[in-house]
Amino acid sequence: MENSGETATRDPVNEPEYVQEKAKDVESGGEAIPTSTVVRTDMESGGASIPTTTIRSGKSGLSEKGSLTLRVAALVFSTISFTIMACVKGFDDFDQSRYVFAAGIISTVYNVFQVSRQSYSLSTGKSLFAEHTTSFMTLVDFFGDQIIAYLLISCASTVAPSVATLREVEDDLLADHGTSNLVAASTSMAFLAFFPMAVSAVISAYKLSPKT
Repeated sequence: MENSGETATRDPVNEPEYVQEKAKDVESGGEAIPTSTVVRTDMESGGASIPTTTIRSGKSGLSEKGSLTLRVAALVFSTISFTIMACVKGFDDFDQSRYVFAAGIISTVYNVFQVSRQSYSLSTGKSLFAEHTTSFMTLVDFFGDQIIAYLLISCASTVAPSVATLREVEDDLLADHGTSNLVAASTSMAFLAFFPMAVSAVISAYKLSPKT
């Protein structure tokens, strides 16, 4: 017969998580033991411990790729928008058309910068700027995306009503609709560029939110 006073050997691997935490508290005299890495048990992975930092880095990489794709789309649409408007003869005589042209150039320059920065970061795993500027660049993403998105939807909304008026003038002059079609195409491209920028702004807001 075994000695009843003998202490049973603990098997930490097979013990439930709450039992392990309680045992740690007892062994440490009731004081909490700081942990450097928070882990979770994935039953589908056979009980292996997966660092939470790895999961977060995977989500961060996915959001960066999504943001890069959206900015490439916005860059393409913005470039087409101001290029078409530049082909309209006398576009600079009207405030609305100048607004679309300027918004397209600003959006193009901004997205060229962002696409270059993110492409470098994803391809090399390093930041284009110093590490201590990471928080600042997150703010640049957040405010920059919102400002560009506002410019694009604002200029498109301003010019859209003028397209119908321009076509009426062309009809009165028995002219073709070449000019109005170009203005409409430029406005449509600015409007299309707004959507990826709006979604990118949401992603930037997510990255700016505090991590729990």
